[in-house]
Amino acid sequence: MRLLVGLHQLGLGGSQLNALDLAREMAHRGHQVGLLGVHDGSEPGPLAQRGRELGLPVWTVRHRRQRPRRGAPCRPAVSAALTAAVRAHRAELLHVYEYPLILDAFHGPHRRLGTPLATTVYAMDVPRWLPADPPLVVGTQELVEQAAAFRPAPWLIEPPVDTDADDPARVDGGAFRAAYGIGDTDLALVVVSRLEPEMKAEGIRRAMAALPLLGDDRLRLLIVGDGPSAARLRAEAAQVNTALGREAVTLTGALDDPRPAYAAADIALGMGGSALRAMAFARPLIALGTGGFSRPVTPQSTDYFLRAGFYGVGDGDLAAAPLAAQLAGLTGDAGLRQRLGQWSRQFVLDRFSLKTAADTLTEVYAAALSRAPGALRRHRSALRIAAHRSAAELAPGGLRRRIRQVAPWR
Repeated sequence: MRLLVGLHQLGLGGSQLNALDLAREMAHRGHQVGLLGVHDGSEPGPLAQRGRELGLPVWTVRHRRQRPRRGAPCRPAVSAALTAAVRAHRAELLHVYEYPLILDAFHGPHRRLGTPLATTVYAMDVPRWLPADPPLVVGTQELVEQAAAFRPAPWLIEPPVDTDADDPARVDGGAFRAAYGIGDTDLALVVVSRLEPEMKAEGIRRAMAALPLLGDDRLRLLIVGDGPSAARLRAEAAQVNTALGREAVTLTGALDDPRPAYAAADIALGMGGSALRAMAFARPLIALGTGGFSRPVTPQSTDYFLRAGFYGVGDGDLAAAPLAAQLAGLTGDAGLRQRLGQWSRQFVLDRFSLKTAADTLTEVYAAALSRAPGALRRHRSALRIAAHRSAAELAPGGLRRRIRQVAPWR
């Protein structure tokens, strides 16, 4: 099959890395895979080069807006680029990630050419106005149940991990520790994350604020990543370092290959796919979220994380003390860190392997090819999306609820 995979960003990020890993696995299974990605800078992000290194044909489109303008059905330039790439690749199926690119794909090659479409949303909510016909993949059981209330039941593919590449036996973290002056007796707390204000920055800020509360000079917090919040986090890190009189917090910037950072960690912090990659490296993990959420991932907490994903929403209290207490339970017990690390690796091997995810994705693709709607249904779906998005973006809350009650969304 000729498959085109669309990435909503070409910068490093969990959703994009998951998409690229699955594209590579599909290529290994004999499919002719191409890659299209959106970037907002003067140069494409690092995933464009990584796709080329995998031997995939790569198309890129520059667009400064991350989302369509209010009231606009899509980003016309991105939609046109997708259509052109589908034609150039002679794609029989298009698989796109995250909702802005889903709209671009729907109004572009899916609606214009009838190209079958599969979609994935690894964000932590699913908009009601997404097209209902193309199969939808989400990353948690909770999202499956939520979305099934207003659309055909989504497929569950939890963020996959390449457990062969993300293996502590194959990656040495020693050089990373040495590069940042982390001694043998120091404890490295590592966050690998896109530095975004909406979800990621809050947890990182609480991790920085926890260090003065712990009063442990062994602790070094390494923040690996880049993004819109980098400058502000760097300034706050400088304040923490000044208060402690040492370099307790270091922002390394983004790494094309963050595996040495995971391997260098004594304790990992993070969410989503990054959290699972840290666990694959046999590191104990504290999962971060928003609203003050943090929780260690242990055999006792897996029921929560398997349902909600490796993320959470707290009660709104952003105090660092709860996270500091969770860290103290790990920093003070080397045996516990080792046991949790070993369990974490096995947990990922058993549940989140790339092979298992690709097996399910093969079924998703079969469903997309078998139920591609005709032109009339695609145009009716476009009207549904436009009406529902208008309700979501423009109408007051009470009117939105009234529209949902009477409108034929399915």
